[in-house]
Amino acid sequence: MKVLYVAPRYHTNQVPIIEGFVREGDQVTFVSQYYGGTEDYSVLKPIILGYPFYFQAILSCYKTIKKWMGRTGKDFVIQSKFGPLPVGKFKKILKQKQPDIVIMRDRSIYNVGVTRVCKKLGIPALLYTQSPLWEDIEGKGGLARRFFRANTPKLRITPVLGEKKEGKTHVKPGSYYVPFVMEPRISPQEKLHFMDNKVQILGVGKYVGQKRHEMILQLTKDLKERKSFVPFHVTIVGEVVTQEQKNYIARMEEFIQKHQLQEYITLKRNFTIQQVYEEYRKADIFVLPSKGEVASISHLEAMACSLPVICSDSNGTSCYIQQDKNGYIFRDAEYEDFRQYVDRLVADREKILQMGEVSYRLVVEKHKFENYRAKIKEIEERLRSGGEAVSKR
Repeated sequence: MKVLYVAPRYHTNQVPIIEGFVREGDQVTFVSQYYGGTEDYSVLKPIILGYPFYFQAILSCYKTIKKWMGRTGKDFVIQSKFGPLPVGKFKKILKQKQPDIVIMRDRSIYNVGVTRVCKKLGIPALLYTQSPLWEDIEGKGGLARRFFRANTPKLRITPVLGEKKEGKTHVKPGSYYVPFVMEPRISPQEKLHFMDNKVQILGVGKYVGQKRHEMILQLTKDLKERKSFVPFHVTIVGEVVTQEQKNYIARMEEFIQKHQLQEYITLKRNFTIQQVYEEYRKADIFVLPSKGEVASISHLEAMACSLPVICSDSNGTSCYIQQDKNGYIFRDAEYEDFRQYVDRLVADREKILQMGEVSYRLVVEKHKFENYRAKIKEIEERLRSGGEAVSKR
């Protein structure tokens, strides 16, 4: 099978999928718009296609002006949503690779171009989004939305299940729920536990406000001051590349010093994925308090390493957690709800071990690459036959 992906960048959540295709002997190509701050190229290096020269010039001017004004912002939003496709270069790649199917990330100006080129060359194209399978019946309207829907593939896959609400949500025809791929990494028998006789708590995520690391800082302070003190240590691993991230971690370090938490928490930065997995091996509990997390994969990585996981209900892929079986889902932004679940686990080492075993089993049962590949193959065959797509779970 020959598969070609198009996405803004080579995100961590794509790595297990690419590993699977390579392992199966398939030909897989990844085309991205730009390099991310930290990416894993151990299995595949993406083709950085970029943008036409005129957009590059406009983007460079925008960044210069913004820097001169002392402002920070999310340049990647402008790039990924509004950057146009260098049509000639992309067409050349398609003719060279001759993929069986092209899978593009999100509805964007870039992918309007990708869709048109694929249609012209007769190559099946599939959309990958992180919008829930169960969408609001009302939905968001507007000319822009209608334009993108009309000019990007009708069939889509999503790793986010969402919530079925009678009379309020539905599954649009041509939508498929395809969970993130994750290979089992560290079995319960291979795991390290309670190093230094402490409950080891781990958080993984960029040092930005969305990740709500401040909740982990407050948690550290509260656990330190807990009346029935239980020995513990907190580790946070994240990316520090941009000035925004540097400012954020500096504020965290100020909090740690102010409350004398140096003994209880360690901040680590810019780890490779192999180093991150070593942190998973040493941890006992994984926490992800971030807000508006469209589709996190870090808690699934933790599950693959036999860890109980705790995350907020604003995380689209919280559907991978079975409440009170392999972890907990707390109410978004509700610190006390978050803390009480951590408290519950910190005080019960046997439960930590039991939940970790369930996490590992769920990864084995529900997140195999074989399931993902079979679904992509099925969709490709539907597209080639011109048959109607039936929405499935």
